[in-house]
Amino acid sequence: MRFYMHNSLKNCRGFTLIEILLSMILLGLMITAISALYISGLQALDTQDDSMLLDSHLRSRMEVLVGTEFVTLGNGSQAVSVNGKNYTINWNVVPIDLDGDSTPESNAVQVTVSVVGIAGHSLTTIIVDHEDRVGKI
Repeated sequence: MRFYMHNSLKNCRGFTLIEILLSMILLGLMITAISALYISGLQALDTQDDSMLLDSHLRSRMEVLVGTEFVTLGNGSQAVSVNGKNYTINWNVVPIDLDGDSTPESNAVQVTVSVVGIAGHSLTTIIVDHEDRVGKI
């Protein structure tokens, strides 16, 4: 009786070392791309968070100015810190001509509050003192 031994390894179909390495490289590239997108999204959220907090500081400063006595309104600046970054908020108070006669009104000013060095972060309003009652337009 003869026994024939078959080499079971020759009959198995599996992955070669090169196929496994290529699969791992492809998986690594996909993980790198997904990680880059994730990090980019987190940075965008941080930027948006900073922007919202700066806008909150601008609105807060504007409300303080609107609540200030008209005769004491003047230019100024304030240092603020947002998420560990320092910014300067400036406000400018300038007389404004409301009736078009080229002469600024004595009871009206334009107030602009802005963040130094960052375009798009500013608020502007007109404050009018009418018989000692301050209002904004």
